[in-house]
Amino acid sequence: MGNDKSKIKNIVYSAMAVALVTVATMIIRIPSPKMGYINFGDIMIFITAAILGEKIGFIAGGLGSAFADILGGYFIFAPATFIIKGIEGFIFAVLVKKDKEGRLKIQSIIFASILSALWMVLGYFIYEYLIFGIGTAYPNLPANLIQGGVSAAASIPILLAAEKSGIIFKLKINK
Repeated sequence: MGNDKSKIKNIVYSAMAVALVTVATMIIRIPSPKMGYINFGDIMIFITAAILGEKIGFIAGGLGSAFADILGGYFIFAPATFIIKGIEGFIFAVLVKKDKEGRLKIQSIIFASILSALWMVLGYFIYEYLIFGIGTAYPNLPANLIQGGVSAAASIPILLAAEKSGIIFKLKINK
């Protein structure tokens, strides 16, 4: 019975994380120079990945962001977004480390957020270059860098506050 409870908990946390990423992505959308938009869904990807691990980090990043693209009318980006943002969440979760007491290490949050954000920027640059050409990919580079940088910077104090409040320890799941 305990295993069933754990599976249900994972499903509920996954669904909640997907919904949070979708809403965070859609709530503020600033158009990029050529298609696409700046959003703050990456902040929620980083938070859910750090708290809930690699599997849910991938699911929340990929599905949540792709749903936002579909719901927002950016259908052409949805398949790439699923892969790019899913991997972004996975990378973040893998790179975040904890100390002996189980607390997040700030250095690893900084490293994970920067590397994950750079992956996102590179992923969209490659996708936009292959689908639309350099005329779209290059002008969108600064917007993607801003999105990644702001998300990386914002996720650090939010994660530290969540940890200090004890919420991270209350949301233990089987990863």
